[in-house]
Amino acid sequence: MNFKHALSIAVVSAVAGAFAGGAYVAHRAPAVPTRDAKPPAAETDANAHRANGAQPHSPYPDYLSLGGDAPVSFESLRQRASRDPAFLQSLLQRFRNETDPAARGELLSLLNAVSGEEVLRFALSLSASTRAQDERDGLALLSAYSMDRAEVRQTLLAKLEQGGDPQRRTELVAMLTPATLPSEDAAPVVAQLAALARDPDPALRAQAVLQLAQWDDSEQTEDLLHRAILDSSAPVRASAIAGVQGSRLRSDRLKEALLDIAADPASSAADRGAATFALQDFRLNRAEYGIWRRAQAQADADSGEGG
Repeated sequence: MNFKHALSIAVVSAVAGAFAGGAYVAHRAPAVPTRDAKPPAAETDANAHRANGAQPHSPYPDYLSLGGDAPVSFESLRQRASRDPAFLQSLLQRFRNETDPAARGELLSLLNAVSGEEVLRFALSLSASTRAQDERDGLALLSAYSMDRAEVRQTLLAKLEQGGDPQRRTELVAMLTPATLPSEDAAPVVAQLAALARDPDPALRAQAVLQLAQWDDSEQTEDLLHRAILDSSAPVRASAIAGVQGSRLRSDRLKEALLDIAADPASSAADRGAATFALQDFRLNRAEYGIWRRAQAQADADSGEGG
């Protein structure tokens, strides 16, 4: 899998989430400030933050109080922990001993941003704990690492093989983001996802289908995507259609299934819109193109009604 393909998958995954959840973003014209208008304080702070070299839209907070201490710059703590092993060890020890949920959450976000080998070893030890909270924190830290790390990949697969709560397994599957790997190393991930794509739980099935389409483009995956497009669960169908869009899989029966959905008035507007979007990447004959054009017009009309 190359970078371009992975980027395409990420975009399609976001589209799938919007279709599945019925999300809608209203587009508004920006307000035009008067000459004497002053920017809001929050905007001023954000501009100053960017001027100081910080990246906009960071997933991390600007400051940490660590359970009641005076606020300290998150970035300064991250940089210090990255270059000072002793300070990093003190953070790891504090995390082990911390009982305050707010401080523990702040430390978790800091360690996640620091990353590195020491944090990875710590995350693996936490994820192996029999204490539920430690395991969750360990998995949260592991999410910062790529699946090309064998120890991360094997940890997630081992936990999936244990079975258990479908919601927990769905979260684990979501962590299996695609990475460039030798086919021999990717094979266990593909096998696990293929098995979970047949799971009775629809949320788990939907997540497995979407991830499988990112990892594999074999005949087996084409078959599972075709089954999922016809699934009785709306989230599974949405994941399958997004999976087709983001993968290199193109077959006549996938095209026919998408055309059937796009042309069927009984299909939901979300399914019709997603199918129409996915069909743009298929080679269509004149009759199929006519179906697609009508479906596209209906999708535009549905979108206008939603706005």
